[in-house]
Amino acid sequence: MLEPSALSTAPVGSTRSRAWLLAALGVVLIWAIPNLRYPIGRDQATYCVVGEGLLHGHLPYRDLWDNKPPGIFYIYALIVKAFGPVMWCVGVVDVLWLLAISCCIFFFVRRYLGAPAAALSMVFYATKHCRQGYVHAAQPETFMVLCIFGACLLLGGREPSPVPQLADALSPGRGQRRTLWEARCLAAGLALGAAFWLKYNAVFFFPVVAFLPYLELSELDRKPPVVKLSISWRDWFRRVVVLTVGFLACVGGVLAYLWLAGLWPAFREEQFEVMPRYGATVFHWNLLFVEHALTLTRIHIGPWTMGIAALALLIAWRSRELGLVAPALFMAWAGFVAVAMQGRFHPYYFEACYPFLAMFWGYVCVKAYQAFRFGLALAAKRGWRLARVVLWILLANLAFALLPEECIRLKQNYQLLAFWRRNPELSYAQYWWQLPLEKLHDQMQIIDYLKDNSRPGDQVFVWGTAPLINFLTGRRSPSRFVSNLGLISTWGPDRWRQELVRDLQRARPRFVVVARHDEISTVSGTWRDSEEYLQVYPALAGLLHADYRSAENLPDFEIYRLKDE
Repeated sequence: MLEPSALSTAPVGSTRSRAWLLAALGVVLIWAIPNLRYPIGRDQATYCVVGEGLLHGHLPYRDLWDNKPPGIFYIYALIVKAFGPVMWCVGVVDVLWLLAISCCIFFFVRRYLGAPAAALSMVFYATKHCRQGYVHAAQPETFMVLCIFGACLLLGGREPSPVPQLADALSPGRGQRRTLWEARCLAAGLALGAAFWLKYNAVFFFPVVAFLPYLELSELDRKPPVVKLSISWRDWFRRVVVLTVGFLACVGGVLAYLWLAGLWPAFREEQFEVMPRYGATVFHWNLLFVEHALTLTRIHIGPWTMGIAALALLIAWRSRELGLVAPALFMAWAGFVAVAMQGRFHPYYFEACYPFLAMFWGYVCVKAYQAFRFGLALAAKRGWRLARVVLWILLANLAFALLPEECIRLKQNYQLLAFWRRNPELSYAQYWWQLPLEKLHDQMQIIDYLKDNSRPGDQVFVWGTAPLINFLTGRRSPSRFVSNLGLISTWGPDRWRQELVRDLQRARPRFVVVARHDEISTVSGTWRDSEEYLQVYPALAGLLHADYRSAENLPDFEIYRLKDE
């Protein structure tokens, strides 16, 4: 395993790693605290409803539908269990998660680039993540990357070796060291399996995680570069076999649970029949698709980050330090492939590569500081006073280019946090930077209306993509389709629409909420919103007309109530 000291050209590190870590965590926490005011987005609300259902004995796919792998639902079951049906639960989880992944970034980067670059990488990632807002909070990609880091750190530690001061009898023998590494490889495989059940595209990290800890990265700076392992191929093969066993054990264990719980038919229908149709709708391999993909990649990664990545590789190549930045490059590339293979380039998908791209920022900043120190020393030696002044001016301009905008945004976030503390409900209703799809103002009005005009045991069906209404009111949906995306989409089977009407006829929920202006054509394949879709769904439209009357009409929702009450 390559250590930072193995490369003589490594950036300046620090023996005060703990101080760097604590200082960076302090900065991350300052940026993260305003995230407490995050509302629950459409995706997270779906996971909350499914997670809450799991606590009451319901099961995913069969009793509560969503098209994600099952791992995220069980994480949200823990979240709902810990915090209850409250809006701020996702914000709390995002703050805790950001601190956890920041530690992972630090320990990962420190191994190759040293503590200063690791601390800077933490800060750059935290500012990037917080800038993205609530849409990125507690998504499957965020938990997946945490599992990937866990696997990397389990495999990337130093080889157990005797401590010189201890007696030989106390030193671990070869058999003990092998057992320890096998245990770590098994645990890493389980972590990769957990990542797989959060997002299937986590498999693209598997080859990188299997090779990276054992590459002799200093050999990459030779001319020509050489790919060489730091251990024998036999030992590497043994460890990868154990890693694969752990991965397959996790995957197989979940499949066995799905079978024993009676979930296999519903799981197979969603993941093997419907999901392939959903995924195929976006893959039209033509120039328009490629242009769309490149445009969204540029927008979501950002031209500055792309430029810094290119600059980092150039500096590393000229400084013969490719071995230092190669881990970030390999992991970022695996993350981007995981994004691209989905065909859809939603902004939160890029959480699979953001932490690794932040490492380029850390590296470039350290190299820039080294160049600055070298320039000052050279100017002092030659007596160039003007040159020293110019260098300080350049440093001040660089800081000014990076800091003011983030500081202004931070100040705004704390002002909004204070507003949230004074009046949380109004803060959510008037939330800045919300997606047009969320319509939080009307959702909060509907939640208040249902709390005032319904009983806890009443059922409420939401025909739209607003499961937050069910979650915060505690009014259960009579159908497993807590979101209607699978019902209005071109990839959804017609039998699901028939199933919904049967469920409503049998349960006769007291209230039905119909959304409007909520079309998601890039996902559903239709330009109709939920209300307009009733024109081509006569069974549901007829049921509403026959059994329900309008009780409340808002700009983006209409509430229907049973006629015979």
